[in-house]
Amino acid sequence: SRSGGKIKVTLEGSAKPFDAELVGAEPDKDLAVLRVIAPKSMLTPIQLSRSSFDLMVGQKVLAIGNPFGLDHTLTTGIVSALGREVSGASGRPLKGCVQTDAAINPGNSGGPL
Repeated sequence: SRSGGKIKVTLEGSAKPFDAELVGAEPDKDLAVLRVIAPKSMLTPIQLSRSSFDLMVGQKVLAIGNPFGLDHTLTTGIVSALGREVSGASGRPLKGCVQTDAAINPGNSGGPL
């Protein structure tokens, strides 16, 4: 959440919000990278694929995020197609997109798939 220009994040297992800094953003892709200022013991990295080249049509996928502001949300689906082209928020084409039947909404559309 943002209040007064500051970014606050909550982490699983903690009711206390932590400050975060914006590292970079790509509004067309509904994506931002944040640096969370929290104790290392609260930060657990997850293993991600090196690229979408590892994906296959029919593969099970998970989408993580906060759709419509509902936090700690996970949805599942499959990869329906690879290499799709869609329009970004500004109308510019986004190439090489992954099509999935997992529920993707504002708040988890730029999150990990």
